[in-house]
Amino acid sequence: MKLMRFLTLLAACLFAMAAGAQQNPPAQESGDHKHGGQMRSSDDMVQELTTKLNLTADQQTKVKTILEENHQKMQATMKDESLSKEDKHAKMKEMHNAVHAQVRDVLTDEQKPKFDAMVKDMENNMHEHDKGANPDHK
Repeated sequence: MKLMRFLTLLAACLFAMAAGAQQNPPAQESGDHKHGGQMRSSDDMVQELTTKLNLTADQQTKVKTILEENHQKMQATMKDESLSKEDKHAKMKEMHNAVHAQVRDVLTDEQKPKFDAMVKDMENNMHEHDKGANPDHK
């Protein structure tokens, strides 16, 4: 359950980082910089997944690459002024689904069910958060 919360936070953080980058381009030393104490670096996220899923060194490298590439794509999407808010949301959701699929492809058969449960819990938490933030959201 904690891993699902982590993945939910990860998704929210990636989204917030992309939104923050659009509004205030930060002067950072690296893409792993934390914003307002809420952002977790890709290293931290990989460490959390390593703890929960017992990732190998090779898996850690692959997952980190996936997370970093996705972060860059999300930032580009958030900066794309030709997209409506709804289009950005849809595109971000597609990116999250793609990341989940890419990470899943790196995992062993033993790790996949745990990861799938984490993703499902994350999605449930995101829907609950959306309903709490927007009571009219269905």
